[in-house]
Amino acid sequence: MILFVLLTPLYGISLVEDGEYATSVGQVGSPNGATLAFGAYVLSVLIVALLAAGRRHAHAIAKKMPQVLNVSERQFFIFTGRFLVLNAIFLMMMLFAFGGIHVWMGTLEKGMFRASLGPFGALPFIMTKFVIPALFAYSTILLMRIGYNVRAKRMWWFNVLLIIVVGSTWGFKTTGVFMLLPGLLILNWRLSLYKMLLLTAAFFGSLVVFFFLFDSALMDGVDVFKFLVERLTVLQGDVSWYVWGEYVDGTTLPNYFPTLLAGLGDTVISIFVDKGNFLDWMSFHYDWMLTYIATGSEEAIINGHSVTGTPFSEGVIAGGWIGVALFGIIAGILIGRTYRILGAAIANERAKTAALLSTYFCFNVFAWLNGGAITQLFHISVLANVLFTLLLIKLMQLQLKRNLNVPPNNIYQAWSISS
Repeated sequence: MILFVLLTPLYGISLVEDGEYATSVGQVGSPNGATLAFGAYVLSVLIVALLAAGRRHAHAIAKKMPQVLNVSERQFFIFTGRFLVLNAIFLMMMLFAFGGIHVWMGTLEKGMFRASLGPFGALPFIMTKFVIPALFAYSTILLMRIGYNVRAKRMWWFNVLLIIVVGSTWGFKTTGVFMLLPGLLILNWRLSLYKMLLLTAAFFGSLVVFFFLFDSALMDGVDVFKFLVERLTVLQGDVSWYVWGEYVDGTTLPNYFPTLLAGLGDTVISIFVDKGNFLDWMSFHYDWMLTYIATGSEEAIINGHSVTGTPFSEGVIAGGWIGVALFGIIAGILIGRTYRILGAAIANERAKTAALLSTYFCFNVFAWLNGGAITQLFHISVLANVLFTLLLIKLMQLQLKRNLNVPPNNIYQAWSISS
């Protein structure tokens, strides 16, 4: 995952420097030294990450992994059955309460769907980007504990399929897959080359399937494979190329540091910043600022358009070369320490710690490594997500101990018990 998020934009930047069209900024590419600068950033991230992880500790974790604790199958089935009910309820809400059915039918553009969620729009985001992925990761750890029997795996797969369907209501190609990522990360902590290639093929296969479901009608005659390769390379790096070029040319970039206050949340910021004043409000939101730098258009931001900048771009805006070096060190420390702590949590089967940390990594750390905006690492919503998820885990485990350690005979019994 780390190599993907570091090397795809690097390759994309090299393509743009070779003359590829930079779609995000609407310019034909040209050499400006961005490939060399981004390559130095990648190298610094990897070196710091390896130092922060600690090689000896990694080997110790690998040897300790095959452990099974005394967890009953009935505990797994009750928790997973309740999780299945939760997923089904949330799917109905996404389709009919929030209007996701219109995205499926092609009558509502996915960007407009996100913008039209209304006053309860925070709920779909918290469920999609933290709660359901964390609960899935927790159920995956329970599955690992009881030894992958056929009925347990069947229940687990029912939740997998339902989560993919839930993710598809957003209309984006990767939402469902990313909701599964924390659980898959735990399940495949020790990954063979064969399985890595298999998972990579499944990822690209899902991109193709969802492209034809949601985007093919809007892009008639487009070569799907060429489009996806460009999306995963050029569109990952062209904004970084552009921002570096602006820095090299001596262009004055916006003041970055007010965007750090966005970690307090929009409600707090709106106390002393007029939300109706576009330029003032933009100066406190990195994603808006980056989109404005790349497109120069207020309309693009208002219509929900966004671009991918990476922490490299963020570092350039924050402080040029010094900013890039600082963000590279921060990224390396986060990667290395997360690897160390998460590996220990999986090895010692600390289920809640592993589920929450893997979800935080996938939806906060990895998201920052991919698109920038460091405030998502410490935003006030992170605390709310963690507390809400812990509460749900406790509720879904209530009255488990009074039951005998006998698994339900089938999915219908599990559903009944969970209800």
